[in-house]
Amino acid sequence: MRTLAGKHILVTRAKSQARPLSALIETHGGVAVETPLLSFQLHDSKEHDRLLAKLHEFSWIFVTSANGVKFFFELLSFYNADLPQSLKWAVVGTRTEDALNKYGVKADFVPEKFNARSLSRSFFQKYDEPGRLLFVRGNRSRDEFIQAMKQEQVFFQTMTVYDTIPVEHSYEIIQEKLRLQEIDGLTFTSPSTIDAFMDAIQNTNAKALHLPCFCIGPTTGARAEERGFSQVIEPSNFSIKDMMDKIIDYFSEEGKR
Repeated sequence: MRTLAGKHILVTRAKSQARPLSALIETHGGVAVETPLLSFQLHDSKEHDRLLAKLHEFSWIFVTSANGVKFFFELLSFYNADLPQSLKWAVVGTRTEDALNKYGVKADFVPEKFNARSLSRSFFQKYDEPGRLLFVRGNRSRDEFIQAMKQEQVFFQTMTVYDTIPVEHSYEIIQEKLRLQEIDGLTFTSPSTIDAFMDAIQNTNAKALHLPCFCIGPTTGARAEERGFSQVIEPSNFSIKDMMDKIIDYFSEEGKR
């Protein structure tokens, strides 16, 4: 059944990450409007060389996104640094875990709920003396986990491995499609994409806030509500497939409302 026939769904993920969701939308008869709001690039600094040279001093590496994994290993290769076999890995979400597996590394700890708050709470319940921790992050990553490490009074360092950059040329495309009412649903996978969308519409398209807003993860959903979206829909499991199920359910029921 082509449950999304005639429906135009905005896909705001970075170009390199958009295809899996777009393919699912198209499989169900919808039109995936790929309009990336963010791009990602390697963040390098003199500090990275020093940190990578002393990885053996850390017990755990924490990563909360697939981008964090990707750019960490790019830096590891660039500096020709060794990855100690003794290092353990804590990650958030199946996508991050899958990204780590592609480099031949297995996650040692994955929380049941896919967010940084759950990671910190469940990790420190299990490991009260975890040793030295390295938190791999992006320049716009939330500080929840940093606050948790400070509260636990553990030794940690952070390593910013990528920068998140707004794709401003997408803004006019979104404004035009909203003006022509050519978007039926919105998809977001991070709080940063929510903020970028709000920058794109510039408070001129209030109707956009009443479109169904499909979000992955509680932090993304919470940010959408904070920014004024009236129909925020989240899957119980934070994956593209589960978000797609919510999209199908919503539009399947649309004619019954």
